[in-house]
Amino acid sequence: MGKPGRRQAAEALRKQREAEARRKKIVFGVAIGAAVVLIGGLLGLGIWMNREPDYEVNDPAAETTDGYAVQIGSGEAEIDIYLDYMCPACNQFETAYAEQIQSWVDDGSVTVNYHPIAILDRLSQGTEYSTRAGASAVCAADVGQQEFLDYTVALYEHQPKENSSGLTDAELKDIGAGVGLGSDWEQCVDDETYKGWVQSGTTSATEDQGVTGTPTVKVNGEKIDPADFVAEVEAAIANAS
Repeated sequence: MGKPGRRQAAEALRKQREAEARRKKIVFGVAIGAAVVLIGGLLGLGIWMNREPDYEVNDPAAETTDGYAVQIGSGEAEIDIYLDYMCPACNQFETAYAEQIQSWVDDGSVTVNYHPIAILDRLSQGTEYSTRAGASAVCAADVGQQEFLDYTVALYEHQPKENSSGLTDAELKDIGAGVGLGSDWEQCVDDETYKGWVQSGTTSATEDQGVTGTPTVKVNGEKIDPADFVAEVEAAIANAS
C-alpha cells in the first residue's frame, strides 16, 4: 500500500475510533452521571473519613502501587480506576470498557492501576460486602494479572443489589472457581488476607487521592469524565508513541 493509501487507512481508523468513543460517551454518560454525583455527596458527609482499618494490613504479593492499587500491564499511558464492587455505576463502566481495557493491556499500550475501595459497605446490611469482594479480588491478583481481570468481570456479572447483604464468601469462591482460581486463592479469601489493605486503600483514596465517588478515573494522573474514557486514553497512547 502506498503512502496515500496508508494515510487514508489511518484516517478511516481514526474516524472509526472517534465515532465509537462518541457513542460510548453518550450511552455511558447517561447511565452513570446521577450515580456518581450521589455517591460523591455521601462521601462528602465523611462516611469514610478518618476510619482506621478493622483488619491487619498485609501487602499483596501482586504488583501494586503506593496508592493501594493492583497494577496491570506495562504500557506508558497510565490509567487509575477507583471502583467498588457493589457500585452499579462501576458495573456499567466495566461493562462498557472491559474489552477495550483488555485490548490495551494485551498490546502493551497501558498500565492500569485498579483501586478496589469499599465506600458502599454501609449498603450491605453489615456484611461488609465491598470490603470482602475487594479483598477477594486482590487475592486473585496474587494469582495473576489476567486472573484479576477475569475475576473482576465475573464479580460484576454477579453483582448484588445495593441494600442487600451481598454475596456470601461461599458465593465469591464459586465465582472464583468459575474463572479458574484454585485452592490457594480460596485460602487467601478464607484468611481475610487483604481486608485491611482494601480498607486502608479506601481511606487513602478519599482523604489523599481526591476520590469523591465511584467510578473515579484518572489518565496520567489527571481526573477525567468516565464518559470520555476511550478518547482520553487513546490521546495518551498517541502522545506516548
